Amino acid sequence: MDRLQQLIKILRVLARTNEPNRVVLIENAINDYLDDKAGIVRLSLEQLCNAIDHEEAEKRPLEDWSIARGSVHARLGRLA
Repeated sequence: MDRLQQLIKILRVLARTNEPNRVVLIENAINDYLDDKAGIVRLSLEQLCNAIDHEEAEKRPLEDWSIARGSVHARLGRLA
């Protein structure tokens, strides 16, 4: 399984939880994913954004992707 798919699995679990540290856990998971992406961070973030959009489109009950989506969009904005 590639790293993007692994990250999406982690984010899917976090999207279903009310864990009080969810924001930190999401940020850490995204940071871990981007650690080996030097030079292709923008492309990696765009791919992650597309994957999150796909997950949100599934409209599974009790999933909240807003934190992950916001984090990725904020990072993309900082790269602009």
